[in-house]
Amino acid sequence: MKGYAKLIIGIICIALAFGLAVDAYKTYSAEATAIKYTNEAVPIVRDAIANDNMTEYKIAEQLLKKAIEADPNYPWAWYNLANVYINQDHFHHYDKFPYHTYEQDGLAQEDKYYHEGIYAIERFMKLMPEAKALGYVRIGDANYFYYDSYPDREHKVLPYYFKAMQDIPVLEKYGGKGAVATLYANTARTYLAMGEFPKALYYYNLSVNIAPEGPAYEHYVWSYIINSEFGNANYSTAYYYCHKFIDDYGPKYGWQMDLGYMPTAVAAYELGKYDEVLKLCNKILKDFPDSDYTGEAHRYIAMVDMKKGDKEDAIKNLLANVEFSTGMTEDGGDHYPGDLPVGHYERGLAYYYLGEYTGNKSYYEKALKDFLYLSKYWNISDRSIAHENYYFLGTEMAAFTYAKLGDKNDSIKYAEKAVNELKNDKIQLVGWAKYFTPEAEHILQLAKEGKLNETPLPAFLYQIEH
Repeated sequence: MKGYAKLIIGIICIALAFGLAVDAYKTYSAEATAIKYTNEAVPIVRDAIANDNMTEYKIAEQLLKKAIEADPNYPWAWYNLANVYINQDHFHHYDKFPYHTYEQDGLAQEDKYYHEGIYAIERFMKLMPEAKALGYVRIGDANYFYYDSYPDREHKVLPYYFKAMQDIPVLEKYGGKGAVATLYANTARTYLAMGEFPKALYYYNLSVNIAPEGPAYEHYVWSYIINSEFGNANYSTAYYYCHKFIDDYGPKYGWQMDLGYMPTAVAAYELGKYDEVLKLCNKILKDFPDSDYTGEAHRYIAMVDMKKGDKEDAIKNLLANVEFSTGMTEDGGDHYPGDLPVGHYERGLAYYYLGEYTGNKSYYEKALKDFLYLSKYWNISDRSIAHENYYFLGTEMAAFTYAKLGDKNDSIKYAEKAVNELKNDKIQLVGWAKYFTPEAEHILQLAKEGKLNETPLPAFLYQIEH
């Protein structure tokens, strides 16, 4: 009886062992298949992000879904599927108008990608809790691209980055120091979009000191320039780091050089290095004909021309700026929500300078139309675009332009409106109010004294397209 019992137990154990072996083989085979498809997808994802290539995204998505079908518990398939969805090519707050939902602007697919990306990264975090820091970074990135208000960035973006900062070794383990640098850079860009300029500069400093990277470094130097506008930094330091971009890191790492040329030209202008401004802006026009800085480059050439007494060339460049900037407005057939405020403001500035340089008030009247558009249609212009709030800037420029047209009452009205908006707007202008209220109040006082028509534009009104 005892011997028989042992035999039965032995058979059961053998059978159990055989079952475990089959399951282990299936698990191994499933995981191996998931690894295979994921490894095929990863370089395609990288290329897709680098080249904004939607075809590559689709290919990578299909591979990663095959990986998940083979093994739903393979975490890196979910992580990389999140990387497919969580990027600015699938959804971006610039694609819709501020204060609108994606559905309101006919962007249901973009909204779907956001939620699918969040779902994928949450699955990764559940399957691999020891690497949650990676997931926190991706949720922060997704929310940065999805939301566009100060409160949303404060409560739905930054907290995830700060959680990731609590586990820096995890980021270093899986992504090296570059992953840590990216976390700091993305924290900085969030603060920059919020108008929290000193905090943005602080985190950009942390980022570039770990691992300099092109777009982050461009925003780093712009942050120095923006902080210089209200006295928290100086243009000499900005100029130094600009040259680190164009003389050192840019050529060494193959960065897109117009991203460095324009801020360097801006810093050089403030330091009176006018020949360098001309050199750099002309390089942009010659070497990067499709640069987003084309309009601004024309305008800075015109500003230097007038200092050198070349009025004819100044007018020619300002008219070229008008033509370029019109292409970013409805007049040029552009209806993209992220372009309209930039196009109207830059064109308005070009017209404003044309009025100043020629004495022809009809140019001021044209400029005023652009600035009033920005001030009136807050539902188009009241958010950070290219790190500027064109609702606020357009309102201030309306005050200056009315002064040039001899309309003191409306000049005061719009200068007062700008001050009041800084005080009352808790959705978009919280950061701007902290750092630019003194300048706005000074502009209002000059308008009341009737001196605004003879006051040069302060730097924060013409240093744009950051």
